Amino acid sequence: MTIQDRIESLGGLHDAIILSLAWSAEERRLGIAVDDINSNINGLPEYLGARSATLVFSEVTHLDVNANLTVAGLMVYDWTITSKGPDTYASSLMLSPGGKLTIECRSIEIVEG
Repeated sequence: MTIQDRIESLGGLHDAIILSLAWSAEERRLGIAVDDINSNINGLPEYLGARSATLVFSEVTHLDVNANLTVAGLMVYDWTITSKGPDTYASSLMLSPGGKLTIECRSIEIVEG
């Protein structure tokens, strides 16, 4: 399963609350901790409970932050990923109540726990 397929199967992480962002300039890595990757189906019969995770973007070549990161309860509205070539991804996280994170990188992982 590709990372794009995984994100789509998780509903673009709709309504996942962002707990923290961690940027390492030396490693060119961004980590975004979220409270529940299953948040899109919370309240539905197939919801099996909260699963916290960290979205890890490695070998970042472009990072654009257009959001008020001081807002409490900042949530993911939608997450889309496209391939920009071999081993290069363009990722766009739309945020609620407003804003956007745009990230270009070589790899994306979802690390649960």
